[in-house]
Amino acid sequence: MKLITFFLMAACAFAQAPLKVAAVNPGAGAVVAGSPRQAIADVEKRLDSKLDQVGGKDRVYILGLTRGLYLEGYGAVFTAELDLIESPRPNPFRQQIGPQEAAAVRQRKMQNLAALRKSLRDLWADAAGLLGSIPDTDQVVVAVRLLYQPWEDTSGMPSQIVVKGLRKAGPAGVQMEEQ
Repeated sequence: MKLITFFLMAACAFAQAPLKVAAVNPGAGAVVAGSPRQAIADVEKRLDSKLDQVGGKDRVYILGLTRGLYLEGYGAVFTAELDLIESPRPNPFRQQIGPQEAAAVRQRKMQNLAALRKSLRDLWADAAGLLGSIPDTDQVVVAVRLLYQPWEDTSGMPSQIVVKGLRKAGPAGVQMEEQ
């Protein structure tokens, strides 16, 4: 019985299709692949590591991993959701956030918002550079949604920032929109 189980498991293992591995051009950093899926996955990881560095000692707080997808005929879209700092939240030991603490949180968030705006163009350029497998005429979009707590003063602060442009246009052709 053990011998039959062994042969069945071996047959299943050899029946699987081989993994498709994309070749990486180490000089340019662009991923060369037949399908842009591997390139999208590489850009997701790269954007996560770059977003993790935004801000000084008070870094942005990433709420989830970057998600990317490729829409044929349009381009690549990457989304991330984050808090500009790790905001304090009411809990059983601290029922409310006081006005002084709320003002301090707002000030810290404004500082990180400036850093995020500055770094988003670099993030877009990294994404466009790594997507060598998509046509130059396709768009590259990096969108960041920002989370705020109900007690926060969000006047003058965007709920999302979108950076987009044609892949071939480079950083000079990038548009940044805040909503």
